[in-house]
Amino acid sequence: MTNETSPEKRLTLEELNGFLELSLACAEQACVNGLRFDFYEPRHRYAVLLLRVVLDHARDVVALNKAARFGAVAIITRSALDAYADIANLGDHANYWEHLVAADASSWKPLLERASQGKNPVLKALSEDNMLPVGRHHYAQELKAMQAKGVAKLDIGERFRRAGLTNEYEATYAILSAEAHNNVSGLQSRYIDWDENSAWIIDVGQESRHRHHYETACTLTMSEIVIQSMEKVLQLLGHGIAVMGPARLQLEQIWKRAQDEDTMISRAG
Repeated sequence: MTNETSPEKRLTLEELNGFLELSLACAEQACVNGLRFDFYEPRHRYAVLLLRVVLDHARDVVALNKAARFGAVAIITRSALDAYADIANLGDHANYWEHLVAADASSWKPLLERASQGKNPVLKALSEDNMLPVGRHHYAQELKAMQAKGVAKLDIGERFRRAGLTNEYEATYAILSAEAHNNVSGLQSRYIDWDENSAWIIDVGQESRHRHHYETACTLTMSEIVIQSMEKVLQLLGHGIAVMGPARLQLEQIWKRAQDEDTMISRAG
């Protein structure tokens, strides 16, 4: 039996980029409608800030796809997935915001301490900043307060586990991390081409015929991140999620189409 999945039936990058634009339009409409929240409630404030990061990353992916500049798409998608894990945790755990404070203070406190020592020339501007003592005191006090409450910075695996995203961490996040960290296997796939006789590094500005086309899967993943992040934040803030309905409906249709394609491919095999 031949493969019945014709090229015109497959999900194209152009289609998926259009779907990402629809997801963004729905999310932006929700923001235009007004996200009513308590600015002075850290849980609310951090959720909205993380949502803004997700939407910015999604816009970047749309622009890169249109420009056919795919090298950073996987890296941006990884960052958005990281943000979504925190959004999901903020929605599900009332005091999760404290772990974000602990993580922030745990990063800044030692950095500012190094700047105070004046030994690192890269930190010269920071070492000479009049606000350095204020910053050191602020982050030292924040970290001390979190430690007194038994709150610590969570490692990335634990953050995903608490969000119910262990499968995504062990699969999607791991693959995208290889791209973000410039693993040599990914670099070879992107910049080396070959035939039956030899292999070579491609010219600058060209693409290997054998590269991983992560942009297609990442664009769909980014759409899902936008939809689920927006819905999580809306629910946290006590709003309805109907505004995301058109994007959610099309997502279900896309998944059905993809499943139908997989079925035809498996039958052809």
